[in-house]
Amino acid sequence: MRETPILLTPGEAAGRLLPLLEAGASVPLRVTGNSMVPFLRDRRDLVFLRAPRFLPYQPGDILLFRRAGGQLVLHRLRKVRGDGTLLLNGDGQTWLETASQEQVLAVVEHIRRDDGPPFSPRRMDQRLLQRLWGALIPFRRPLLRLLGRLSRLRA
Repeated sequence: MRETPILLTPGEAAGRLLPLLEAGASVPLRVTGNSMVPFLRDRRDLVFLRAPRFLPYQPGDILLFRRAGGQLVLHRLRKVRGDGTLLLNGDGQTWLETASQEQVLAVVEHIRRDDGPPFSPRRMDQRLLQRLWGALIPFRRPLLRLLGRLSRLRA
C-alpha cells in the first residue's frame, strides 16, 4: 500500500517547507507553472525536495530557490561561476538568471508523474535529455510552440 504524502503547493511551501527540509525530510511539492516544460508539467508532476546539505547540487540539477522578490521557483542549474554565483534556467525558457547559493532552498531528489513510480532526475537518460535540451536554448521557442500544438492535438 502506497503512503499518500502531504502535498505542498508553492503558496503553502514558504512557511512549511523550510522546517521540514532542515529536519532532513524529503518533501513532496506539486509542480505549478510552465517554466520547466517539457520536463516538468503544471499540476501533473510531483517533485521530492531535499535540503542542499543532505543532497549537494551540481549543474543539471533542478533547484528550488527564492528570488530576491520572495517568489519560490524551480529551475535547472546550468553553471556555477567562479565566484559561486549560480546560473539557472527554466527548461521552458530561453534566458538565464542568476542566484546566490544562499537563495537555494532545496534540490529535486525524485520526480513522480501522475501515479507512476518516482525516478531520479540524475538518471542517465534524464541527464542526456537535459543536456540535449540545454544545447537547444536558441531553438526552444519554436520547439515549445510545436510541442504545445502537438499536445493540444493529442488532447
